Amino acid sequence: MSEITLLEPSIADAIKAIEAATDLPAGKRVHWACSLRQTCVYLNKPPETVPARWKAICIAVHALHHARVGATPKTLANHKSNARAALLWFANAENFSKVGIPLLPAWAALSAKIKDRHRYERLSGFLRFCSGKRLGPDKVSEEALGQYMLYRAQTTALATNDAARRKIARAWNACVDDVHGWPRRRLIEPPVKALTTMPWENFPEALRREIEKYLAGVCQDPPRRQGQAHQALQSLNRPNASA
Repeated sequence: MSEITLLEPSIADAIKAIEAATDLPAGKRVHWACSLRQTCVYLNKPPETVPARWKAICIAVHALHHARVGATPKTLANHKSNARAALLWFANAENFSKVGIPLLPAWAALSAKIKDRHRYERLSGFLRFCSGKRLGPDKVSEEALGQYMLYRAQTTALATNDAARRKIARAWNACVDDVHGWPRRRLIEPPVKALTTMPWENFPEALRREIEKYLAGVCQDPPRRQGQAHQALQSLNRPNASA
């Protein structure tokens, strides 16, 4: 997947600003810049492709584990703390939004009419993406939503599967229905996958033998244990929701 150009300042921009800041102690400039670079190494992304906004990367950063990145717990914790402090300083120094790309006036006016907090949260990223792309409300399409999902996949740790797209499309369509002035174009909601079951014969033969052996032994146990075994067998044939 090719890298997508950021619509907001990157960590590379933050590093440049920190290294040039005359109001920061020399030691802090060195440590913050080092931690930002190392955080990008841990995330396996170039600094130019990582948003310089703590809220955009905090999920991915918090998910880092010292054993997986080859660092000691203390070293990783220090880099996380420094990265957070550096990005919060950068946001204040550059006076840009900590929540994302500023909304175009048209989107700001429409989003202010969304009364449901959950609906607003599901649409916020998409509306900010459209603002960054200079796409007004009358320009929204399936293609725009598809571009947003690609951008979201590369710049955040948020879900980008059909379920995530369905939530955004549903929130959008709900606004079409009850928000005055919202664009009339509806977005396609990816269908929920049907429930499926796996036939007993599809389980590996070795696994089936082990289960049958276990159940045969349980049949010699008290009724309570037999009931537990029966429930375990039934669970193997329950439908698995994959939506």
